[in-house]
Amino acid sequence: MKKLLLLFILGTTFLACKDDDNSEYSMQNIATPIVIDKADLRASFNQLEVGDPKPIENSGKFYAYGDYIFINDIGAGIHIIDNTNPSAPVKKGFLKVPGSKDMEARDNILYVDSYSDLVLFDLSNINNIKYLKSYENILGNNSYEWPLFTQNVDQVDYDAFDSSSQIVVGWEYSRELRPVVRYDYMENGGLVNTANGTDGFSGSGQGGSFARFNVVNDRLYIINEGQLFVFDVSNQENPVVTGKQNLDWNVETIFNQDDYLYLGSPNGMHIYDIADVDHPTSVSVIAHLFGCDPVVVEGDYAYVTVRGGNNCGQDLSFLEVIDISDKSNPQIVKDYDMIEPYGLGIHGGQLFVSDGQYGLHIYDKTDPKALKLVENKGNLNVFDVIPLEDKLLMIGGQTLHQYKYIDGGISEMSTFQLN
Repeated sequence: MKKLLLLFILGTTFLACKDDDNSEYSMQNIATPIVIDKADLRASFNQLEVGDPKPIENSGKFYAYGDYIFINDIGAGIHIIDNTNPSAPVKKGFLKVPGSKDMEARDNILYVDSYSDLVLFDLSNINNIKYLKSYENILGNNSYEWPLFTQNVDQVDYDAFDSSSQIVVGWEYSRELRPVVRYDYMENGGLVNTANGTDGFSGSGQGGSFARFNVVNDRLYIINEGQLFVFDVSNQENPVVTGKQNLDWNVETIFNQDDYLYLGSPNGMHIYDIADVDHPTSVSVIAHLFGCDPVVVEGDYAYVTVRGGNNCGQDLSFLEVIDISDKSNPQIVKDYDMIEPYGLGIHGGQLFVSDGQYGLHIYDKTDPKALKLVENKGNLNVFDVIPLEDKLLMIGGQTLHQYKYIDGGISEMSTFQLN
């Protein structure tokens, strides 16, 4: 989601003065970009070293790979968690990757976005992660993915910023007498992700339902800025772009089952056929009320959470069950009211749905058209889930939760503070 963070001036602004051309002036909060050169950022990866563990400032997406969990610190990098003992995970280090939001791993290669670049790291020795290479400007133009403001801002001063060669990494704040500028709207947003890996681990890991990266066999599919990128990763250290196509501008999540990709967007779920792996073909789209919406799929049914409010659209929030047995004509068969739904996942006969601060809902999905609520763990504030074969990983705020599966539910293994 773009974050052009230009705040409108309220009509109640106190006017300080007017000049001869009738411009209105007031004391305003000004944000000035702190920038780095793109060339300097890219050169820094050549001197990369995994730093000491540090507190997470803004946890994002997470992804499981082997005995390690990687947690994205939005826009900053990746925290490495040694999960060899799930009852007592250990912070191992921090991989600095400015501008990162998502990741995917396969056969000891970690793929991470850094603004508009795709960056590759060698995970074969987790104690000595090495930078391999970068693909510059391959993921569109993320120069406009601004860091979030930490103070109230009336205007942004872009005069000294060159978007062709620089990236905004932070803000300096001041209060100045400026002409009043009026805007028609404000747009804002935020991001997140996870990964799991171990020395000598082969195969792909597993991300949460908010993932924008997805490896299917020897293809890596990435959603970014309204485009779907396809990389041939059969040669792990030298991926090749084999396809790119435009999507709806607001497609945000990706999930794979068999020869299909299921893409989540605020206005609906898109189904793409990937029988031709380099040229995904749109099969259908099913619309719903505007809202943020990750999707997971099992068998003939897709499960979508639609969260309303804030920048996610109208005020309603719910869980949708969609019959996808006919890919060309998916049908909504049931919906369930939610309050603040985020990520979701499936294991066995259970569907796990995070309802934000209102807990984790566990459903028996034996009959997808009539889900049965088995339990609501109201003490959990969860953003996303990763259901592995032997355990359920959950992240929310500054906490990583791990639970083992038991008959009829889950049992806590550990609660790990990330700050």
